[in-house]
Amino acid sequence: MSDHLRGDGDVARMPRRAFLSRGALTVGALAAAPLVGARTAAARALHDVGRGELGLVGMDHVGITVPDINQAIEWYEDILGAVAPLSFGPLEGAFLQGVLDVPAGTKIDQITSLRIGHSANIELFQYEAPGQRHDMPRNSDWTGHHVAFYVTDIDAAVAYMDSRGVTRMFGPFSLTAGPAAGQTINYFRTPWGSYIEFISYPNGMAYQVPSVKPLWSPKQNGLEAPVTNVPGLLGVDHVGITVPDIAVAAGWFERNLGFINPLTFGPFSDTGDFMTALVDVHPRAVVEEIRMLRGGNGPGVELFKYTSPDQDTRFRRNSDWGGHHIALYVRHIEKGVEYLQTKAGTKLDGPLPVTAGPAAGQTINYFETPFGTNVELISYPHGMAYETQAPIDLWDPRDNHP
Repeated sequence: MSDHLRGDGDVARMPRRAFLSRGALTVGALAAAPLVGARTAAARALHDVGRGELGLVGMDHVGITVPDINQAIEWYEDILGAVAPLSFGPLEGAFLQGVLDVPAGTKIDQITSLRIGHSANIELFQYEAPGQRHDMPRNSDWTGHHVAFYVTDIDAAVAYMDSRGVTRMFGPFSLTAGPAAGQTINYFRTPWGSYIEFISYPNGMAYQVPSVKPLWSPKQNGLEAPVTNVPGLLGVDHVGITVPDIAVAAGWFERNLGFINPLTFGPFSDTGDFMTALVDVHPRAVVEEIRMLRGGNGPGVELFKYTSPDQDTRFRRNSDWGGHHIALYVRHIEKGVEYLQTKAGTKLDGPLPVTAGPAAGQTINYFETPFGTNVELISYPHGMAYETQAPIDLWDPRDNHP
């Protein structure tokens, strides 16, 4: 392994351093009466930041399709201390094709939403589908992705993961040059082959100057670490996705959703095996560029442009293992969907209200993108039915601090 990682474009060199409940998905009119009285939409009104026709508040969740949902739930609960207050399914029928762009004959066995810390949630899917891909993407593949959690003390958090026997990549690794200097990261691989990251930047990053609006951070919701087993884990900081054309992807978010791009850095490469050690990719893989985007108040989207000798350049469907989507909360679903459709023109069937079962109260609509990751708009202005029974609710992006 080489002693240094090349990066930042100007060739700066940095040292290495069980199924809870069932429900039915029903297309129909959403009840106007509040489902949850304890935490009404009015109580959150001061925290809503949605502006303009889209009414974007921030990221609500990242959806990920896994091979064995019970394995994934148990791992997140046992290792990260997640809670799983919302679970429903099975779901099947021709409507899934139009709503989720999956093959005819697809069945969703189960959907379970997890909360970890006080930031965006993780929505796990288990599908059965014709032609389903049963391999998992690497970080350098198109549709490669990871979920990054902010931790206040990365050494303590990494030591905890080591004590639990979690597969860890090289690190903690600190960036000491360029606009992202100040952050320290460490990747981990789950038992089913997906990736999570711990990130910490206790003193901010170099790009943060008065003229730049910074990325949102879970630190803004407080430095306590609720709903987790990991020392100092605050919640999801960002979701990373690898895209074919980073300019096209960034432009799509900026033009259609009003995202901003305060941080860009790269390239990164190495002549030894450092890239494999750091992010589990081919030794000759190159991160050509990374762009960090902010939309509303909530976790950011980290876009990667990779080249790699073994890069898989096929897109995945939502029903494939490793399929994923990003869900954004909007204040008014009808207005938000109408606005995004006028901008992007790639709406799938919807808006779809859920009117029965524990997820009743939410309305969703997926949109296709030119970079292969669906973007979902979601709204649940009066909460969801599961909240009347859950000891701990999912995190609501309307509660994020700006």
